[in-house]
Amino acid sequence: MTKGLRWFILFLLFVSSVAAQNSTELYRGRRKALLKKIGRNNMAIFKAAPVARRNGDVDYEYRQDSDFYYLTGFEEPGAILVLSPRGIYVRDESKFVKEILFLRPRDPHMEIWQGYRLGVERAKEKLGVQAALPIDRFEDYLTAILGRVDTLYIKTSRVKLDEPLSKEMEFIKRARERLYDFTVASPGKLLTPMREIKSEAELALLQKAIDITCEAHREAMKAARPGMFEYQLEAVIEYVFKKNGSERPGFPSIIGSGPNSCILHYNTNRRRMQKGDMVVMDIGAEYGMYTADVTRTIPVNGKFSKAQREIYNIVLEAQNAGIAAAKVGAPFGAPAQAAVRKVVEGLIRLGILKGDVQTNIQNGRYRAFFMHGTSHHIGLDVHDVSTYRPLKPNMIITVEPGIYISEATGREHGVPKKYWNIGVRIEDDVLITEEGPKILSAGAPRTIEAIEKMMSKSSTIF
Repeated sequence: MTKGLRWFILFLLFVSSVAAQNSTELYRGRRKALLKKIGRNNMAIFKAAPVARRNGDVDYEYRQDSDFYYLTGFEEPGAILVLSPRGIYVRDESKFVKEILFLRPRDPHMEIWQGYRLGVERAKEKLGVQAALPIDRFEDYLTAILGRVDTLYIKTSRVKLDEPLSKEMEFIKRARERLYDFTVASPGKLLTPMREIKSEAELALLQKAIDITCEAHREAMKAARPGMFEYQLEAVIEYVFKKNGSERPGFPSIIGSGPNSCILHYNTNRRRMQKGDMVVMDIGAEYGMYTADVTRTIPVNGKFSKAQREIYNIVLEAQNAGIAAAKVGAPFGAPAQAAVRKVVEGLIRLGILKGDVQTNIQNGRYRAFFMHGTSHHIGLDVHDVSTYRPLKPNMIITVEPGIYISEATGREHGVPKKYWNIGVRIEDDVLITEEGPKILSAGAPRTIEAIEKMMSKSSTIF
């Protein structure tokens, strides 16, 4: 090994150690902030996502629970995080701590099959938790954990009265019966306002996820052509995801052509695309557990028809109005109100809606053609948690108006046939700043001219 190479390797190790320490401090800071919100006589329990069985002896790809990851940065199953502002006495270490992570111990035999585990011994150093214990010790500590607790913050799933209780609800029921009575509350009340505002580290991860998604859109535009199957376009997109380090799509890719462009969450992606089709591509790469959400609608043959142009430009005008309304202090619904008005104005202009703008908005007739919301937060979840409070700096929301005229809708509302089976949605990821809204996904062409120009280029993939 040369001296230069040795110094380079040492430099990389130093950088990685600093990054790991910064990451540890990030998660520790989040736990510390949450502990202040919980209240001295209360506590919170967060469980890692369970492993889900796909079929036979095959599991679905594992993906950590977002709240659990937000607080720990830990991606393994079989773990429980306990936060107690008052403190819990850890007998093993003869000390009081405010946080304990229960996790799977190292198991050389299972690691041969399933991969390495962090283990209890390394958890304190790598994750920065005050105490780490084997997961099978959780029950032993229940009395100490729940003793004299007024409110327990724990995530539960809703079940109907005639359905079996979830594991979390069974746990609560047994704890109340055998230990102490306590109030149960959702940790979302405390965590959602924290997760809504993105840190610099989160913004960097989201921008990377968005950049990968925009590259996938550009490559899909170059690859699309009549005769392709929707799944082939999906393959181009998800190849770009993987090539650039995305762990997985943030949600099932929506590639809807022709009549499928009018199905909002269509993701079967099996149809052969034809000349004259519009193709809605609603996609998002996940990177570092954060997901983008960017939609583009393109003509499969590379050129918009007159009718397609008319519908597309209405949606684009609506989106521009919605983005302009995404200002600090504006109500969360402000982008939707601005976009809806432009959609209604445009549909009246084409004769698809009758009457004046305000009447069509009030009676909701436009909902036959634009039936979904305009914005949602993105982050660890594609539809990220939200309080729906007025917009604040470092929130990231989508702005995604659309118009959908299926054949059935066209017949029912007397829409000219030239508009049938045209579905258009344009979606961008927008950062709220004091200087005004910033489009983070501008790397994906969205004007007619820019899309047609991109589609005139050749794909290097397909």
